[in-house]
Amino acid sequence: MDNSIIDVTGESYSLSNNLSRNSSVPYWGHQYVYSYSEINSATSQQRVFYKTYKFNFLNNIYTNLEGNNNYAFILLFDLLNEYDNHKNIIRLEKQLKELRAYHPKTKSYCVSNLVKKLLEHGLHNDVERIRKEENYYDDYAGYDYLKLGAQFRAKLNLSDQDVELLNKLWNPENNFFRIEFCSLEVVKFYLYVIKKIEEKYEKESSSLSAELDKLADSIAYKHYNYRKGSSNYKYSVETIVNELHSNIFKYCENVVRENFGHKRKLNVDLQYTSNEIIEEYNNRVILKLKKIMQIYLPTINEPDEKTDFELNTQNTTRWKIKFDQLSIQYKTDSKTFIQEIITLGNQNKNNPSVENIFYEGSKFIASHDKEAALTLYIYYIYYDLNSVKFDNKPLNTTVQKNLFKTSDQLNDFQLIINEFVQDKNLEKALKSIPGVYAAKRKKIQLDRNAIREVHNKHSGTIELLNEYLRDEVEIPEVETPVVNEMVLQIIPQSQESQTSSFEESINFTKIQEEILDLFSKANLSILQADFEIVARSKGMFKNQLIESINEICYETLDDVLIEEDEEFYIINEIYFNRILAK
Repeated sequence: MDNSIIDVTGESYSLSNNLSRNSSVPYWGHQYVYSYSEINSATSQQRVFYKTYKFNFLNNIYTNLEGNNNYAFILLFDLLNEYDNHKNIIRLEKQLKELRAYHPKTKSYCVSNLVKKLLEHGLHNDVERIRKEENYYDDYAGYDYLKLGAQFRAKLNLSDQDVELLNKLWNPENNFFRIEFCSLEVVKFYLYVIKKIEEKYEKESSSLSAELDKLADSIAYKHYNYRKGSSNYKYSVETIVNELHSNIFKYCENVVRENFGHKRKLNVDLQYTSNEIIEEYNNRVILKLKKIMQIYLPTINEPDEKTDFELNTQNTTRWKIKFDQLSIQYKTDSKTFIQEIITLGNQNKNNPSVENIFYEGSKFIASHDKEAALTLYIYYIYYDLNSVKFDNKPLNTTVQKNLFKTSDQLNDFQLIINEFVQDKNLEKALKSIPGVYAAKRKKIQLDRNAIREVHNKHSGTIELLNEYLRDEVEIPEVETPVVNEMVLQIIPQSQESQTSSFEESINFTKIQEEILDLFSKANLSILQADFEIVARSKGMFKNQLIESINEICYETLDDVLIEEDEEFYIINEIYFNRILAK
């Protein structure tokens, strides 16, 4: 019989009866326990005992382990793992306090692992509270750095009041906020908005803190069902107020993000499911907040050159904002337009989609200046050759017909492209462009012996022939229209350029490879709305396309490759590297 199976009957039964005073705990030689998986190294007898020990512990029956502390450490990690499912911090804290009380050897490990687990879930306010309660400093180096007030006091010459306000928040630790200029503007905007919203409440004989306290009271009572005045109620009110401050901070950061052309926004939805709570929060705070943020939007400084560069690296389509401005402002100065597109390209040199700036620039300017269009197309080829994959996109047929009026013009540019792909000499290719449209004239070569013959026979025509000899006759070239079938083609430098970028053992279809290349160029993150457009262009539904890629990768990764993240589809960089060709 399996002793770990307990018969459930109508009678009361306590597992503690299995451990009489005379019975011994199965011996388990001391070892360092780093995770719950260490239970797999236990014997069958030890595993059976552990199940009994855990059951008793959860039912407030505490066993003397007689020095076999491996069981207690296994239970510690077991309880931490279970928290990932139930997410009840109060339950976990209570369990770990009991564990360390009855098994003192686990005390420091209970606190350090609790802090680590809370940080994993972003519960910084709880970490702060536990640190104070447990006087926990040594194992948590860098704690102060995580608080915004301490981090920005010197940088922004903050007052004590501002520091106290910011210390309610934790460093957001996202890519946008890691850019120093962005974080400074977000913090300044937040402090300014709080100041203005306080002025607004003051006119109504209230304050932001008073309004947030009312909301926290409502949430603790209605959402958590805590009795007013209880310890759980008091603790939750303080935590909720800090969460609401963090939510307001997110709103402010989103405004700065939008002002900087950063597409990705933070999720500002509250975790509370009650519509009544959400409506109360919106009416008391958010409506005022949005009006004030809109009014004081001009106080946000524009990004400097360094910040633009970093934002362009994070946002693969951010360049379109500046490109649209250049297109709208264009009049007749094509040289300035070229230079501005080159500057925009330099600002995006770490953007995996940088070549598209020049491709779109070439298409736009084609109807205004043909040489300018060819110049930007050469730049497109230059950046495309230096990208992860050589896409070699030709200009569409309509643009080509506008650029090339004769077959010779198309052929000449084709030769320039072919040579450039081979030698990658940008300067040489750019200097060759004017020759595409230079007037070409055919020279007639005259046979001088034949002329002498004619001279002897027809001396009367000598003066006419002398004129021919003095000046070579130039006959204008008759233009040959471009044949419709002729299309500009880009020939890769070698067959190697056409090989797949992905692992041969994964049999991706051509469409799947194109989608993965698109992710590569987009920093492994694509808006779902944009992806849907791409999927439709391939004649597929977006879910169908994603599932087909995830399915074919599952055997290699043992996980899905493409995941949803708010309004984006993303790919884990580690997983992406695993499917690339070695």
